[in-house]
Amino acid sequence: MNQDVLLNAGWIDYVFVLIYFVFVIGIGWLLKSKAKTGEDFFLSGRSIPSWITSLAFLSANLGALEVLGMAANGAEYGWMTTHFYWIGAVPAMLFLGLYMMPFYYVSRVR
Repeated sequence: MNQDVLLNAGWIDYVFVLIYFVFVIGIGWLLKSKAKTGEDFFLSGRSIPSWITSLAFLSANLGALEVLGMAANGAEYGWMTTHFYWIGAVPAMLFLGLYMMPFYYVSRVR
């Protein structure tokens, strides 16, 4: 099996990458006046409701790596692949919810 993988990008690929970077930098340039401090940037001025924070936490556990990786492993190895999720993600979420959230609430991080 050949391990040399080359990206044969054409001009349209580079145009899309350029458009993406211009878009992201443009949004940052337009919104730079709203974030005056590091707290404003990282914590949105502590104005995000807890339900949005919870959705962000759950979406971090359902990224492309998890969805596609679990599907590929499931196709190759079958149902026993789910043990990765049960011995990894579920205990981590329980630990964060039961032990770390009280520290977050006391320090007013949200």
